[in-house]
Amino acid sequence: MPARQALLDSLRDQPAWATQFSTSRRCVREVGTQGIELLNWLAARGTLGAQPAQQLHRTYHIPISNTAAAVQLLVPA
Repeated sequence: MPARQALLDSLRDQPAWATQFSTSRRCVREVGTQGIELLNWLAARGTLGAQPAQQLHRTYHIPISNTAAAVQLLVPA
């Protein structure tokens, strides 16, 4: 499974897992400069608390430009 898909899964099921990437230096080292967006995802996920969430919708697309885009709609489980 691609790393970005695994990240989306973890935000739904195991939100604490992604906190290991909570520094910008580690994000850039692991996934490149686009990884900084992870910090935004972590902040958004934090609003739901530490419990697993229910996923209502998810879309992940990599266009020809190779700049991935994702949308994930989570609600408290």
